[in-house]
Amino acid sequence: MNTKTYTILPQEAKDIRIEVFMKEQGFENEFDEIDNLCHHIVAFDEGKPIGTCRFFKENNHYTIGRVAVLKEYRNKHIGHLLLESAEKEIKRISGDLIVVHAQVRVSSFYEKQGYIQFGQIDDDEGVPHKWMKKRIQH
Repeated sequence: MNTKTYTILPQEAKDIRIEVFMKEQGFENEFDEIDNLCHHIVAFDEGKPIGTCRFFKENNHYTIGRVAVLKEYRNKHIGHLLLESAEKEIKRISGDLIVVHAQVRVSSFYEKQGYIQFGQIDDDEGVPHKWMKKRIQH
């Protein structure tokens, strides 16, 4: 498994997000203007794109989002690989505070990666989400 970072939204990331967020989970507003400001990471298994996430600078922190792994590759540490890759890139460009807007049902995944909840639970297209953050050391 390996990852590649892009400064524009690659088709591989689009395809994964359509499959996971739109077809599987029913989100409609998947793509936004923020995609144009993001770095996008795609995980590959022998050349096949299997997972993606994005990150961008916002005020005094970086936000990681749109973490998606194809169903048949879940529970194989691909999400961890994506977060780790994003955190390394953020650290490389001198970021130290990372925020995620996590679906509540998968928030324990982020807790295992060192993220802690702050603020209230809110709603995104009918799905409960919570804000979580992590500070990385340089």
